[in-house]
This record gives sequence, C-alpha cells and structure tokens, in this order.
Amino acid sequence: MKYVEEDHAKDLHRDLTLRFTDSVPATAVSVDGAGVHWQCAAKRGRQFCSIACFDVRGPEYLTFFERDSEKLATGRTSSRIDTINAVDDWLQGQQLSQLYDRFRFVDQTKRTLDSIREDMLAGIPELAEAVAGALQHDICDLYYLWFRGVDRSCRISFHGKNEFPDAAFHWDKCELFRFQASDRQRLTAVLKRWLCDRAMPSALRTEFPWLEIGELADYYEQGNPIEGEFIKSWDSLERFYDGMHFPFAPQVLRLIRQMRQKGYDKSLRAGQSLWSLIVSRSRRHGMREDQPMIAFSFRNDGMEVYTRIDEGTKVSCPEIECTAEIDALLKRLEAKDID
Repeated sequence: MKYVEEDHAKDLHRDLTLRFTDSVPATAVSVDGAGVHWQCAAKRGRQFCSIACFDVRGPEYLTFFERDSEKLATGRTSSRIDTINAVDDWLQGQQLSQLYDRFRFVDQTKRTLDSIREDMLAGIPELAEAVAGALQHDICDLYYLWFRGVDRSCRISFHGKNEFPDAAFHWDKCELFRFQASDRQRLTAVLKRWLCDRAMPSALRTEFPWLEIGELADYYEQGNPIEGEFIKSWDSLERFYDGMHFPFAPQVLRLIRQMRQKGYDKSLRAGQSLWSLIVSRSRRHGMREDQPMIAFSFRNDGMEVYTRIDEGTKVSCPEIECTAEIDALLKRLEAKDID
C-alpha cells in the first residue's frame, strides 16, 4: 500500500535535487522510508539536513539542521519552498541567527518560549530570585518552559497547531488550572501571584474571574491534597464507565457507588486499564508493577478480582457487588502506605 507521505517525500527529493544539481561543492541528496515514515536528506561538507515528511491535512516538513553531526535547530512548516530555501542557506554555511532572521519557522517554538521567559523575568524581577526558570527540550521541536518554586510551578508549552501556548499551574506537581496564554500581561499577573506571592486558589478566583479553577484546588487550599486527588480519580472513573458502551456499565457503576459509600474514594486511587477497574494507594496516576493494588475484571457470570497486596491472589465473584470479602480486601489495601 502506498501512503501520501511517500509522495510528499519524493516531491521534496525531486525539488531538492533540482536546486542542488550544479552546487559547488557537490550536495548529496537522498530519500528513504517505508509506510508512513519517509524522510529526505541533504549534505554538503560539515552541514547536513534531514527532513521528515508528514501529512497533516496536507504536506508538513520537519527539518533538523546539523553541523559536524550536532543537531543545532529544528523547523516545522507546511511550505516546501521555505523548507528548501532554509536547507539551501544552511548548506551554504549561514549561521543560525541568519536563518532566524529569514525563516520564522526555524526553532519557532523554542524562540517564542524564550521570548516569554524574558518577558516574565522583566515583568516580575523577584521571579529570578525566587523561582528557577528553564527551557526544557523534549523531542523534535517540542519544548517546555518551566518556572519552578519550592512546591509550586508553571509549565508553558504549545499544543498542536495552537497559535498561543498553554500555561499549566501546579501545586506539588499536580495541575490545578490552566489557560491559553494569549495575553502576556495576564500571564505575568497570574504567574506573580501564584509563584511569588503564593496566593491561594480562592484569592485567584476573585482576582481573575476568567480563570477556571476546579474543585481539586480547594482540597489543596484546605490542606487535604491527597484526599482531593483520590476523590477526583473516582469522579473520572464514573464518567468513564457512564460514557462508554460497556455491557456491564450499570453493574460496574453500582459497584463504584457501593465502594464510595464506604469511603474508599477518600483513601484509594481509582483508575482503569481497558475495561478493568483498578484501585491502589498510588499517589499519582500511573502505577509501578510493585505497587499494591486490586483489579476488577467483569464478565457475564460476575467478576474476577486480582489482588497484589502482600501476595498475588485471585478471587472469583458470582456478582458484581462489594461483598464482605471484597470489603475485607479493600481494607487490607487501605492499610498500605501511600506511594
């Protein structure tokens, strides 16, 4: 089967070959790939570019600019001619600053976040002393701008094709609210109040009524963050089963309500893997294999309960109910330390 990404790559290879046919010194141009993974490459002397070719409602090109085998910049654009021109300039030995002047897409995310960082430090002088601000590279052209205090932080990053970045605000590594940072003055004001003044969520709601701050923030303000995180995990689990076409959803929702009525939503984290319901003492979403937990799998003749508390056990139940046996298992899990 032929994919459109192959066409994009071969079209780019054709145009790169035409551009560099008579170049001095000679330029090596190639194309390679399979399935949806295709890339072109161009090399001249110490300079090298690799271009990954995608289809995002049309062609998209992700170019890596290298010198002496060191990746120095990336650039993502839907323009084939801009890609070719930027590659041409780089192979001619132009400096990164020259590419920045001519091509907005080269290191666009990185440069925008750098600009935001400079604006925040200029607008909040005390931020430089109280908070560590750093640009973190993930993969390709994906970057995160972090402002970190002792137990609070803000992560600014771009999502998809959004013109403006999202600013996510955390307390003890838990996201409590976020907004799209289209207005840097607003971002400066909220960042100062959150990190430098350590304002409480209730105060922020009053000062910035446009902020959408959820209920979890109230638990943090009241000094019950873990209980709040656990309760919200059960809320999410109920929404999952309520919104899915799962044949046993009504019975599973009844089981969840039974466990919540016994107060386990305040002491256990709830989650799911495919259709299985899992409860644990894990502080955050995502479990290690060594963490105690109970998993419920559902079927026509009831449910199978697998426990990993002190040892691995399996219990078959003829009904989807929080029986005395299940309640005893939950109490054993509840006695384990939060991890």
